[in-house]
Amino acid sequence: MSEKKRIELTRLQGVIAIASFSSGVIIAAVCLFLVPPLGEIANSAISIVSELLVLCGAILGVKASYDVKFRKFEAELKDVIENEHKYND
Repeated sequence: MSEKKRIELTRLQGVIAIASFSSGVIIAAVCLFLVPPLGEIANSAISIVSELLVLCGAILGVKASYDVKFRKFEAELKDVIENEHKYND
């Protein structure tokens, strides 16, 4: 994957994670302070907020896992190429 495409994907993941987190916080605040009875959040709002926060965590977790595995693979590939050059020379 090219560097430009990887940066675009990282930005997209970041935007989606921030949007889902912000949406969850906004929904919780609206339900807590603006929807009667005040101070009580309905079960449906809690489930939506939890799903949005899980989505945010999943996106960031998958991205972190992918980045670690990609860098590990890249390092192993460089080692193999260096070893081949040593043995061929």
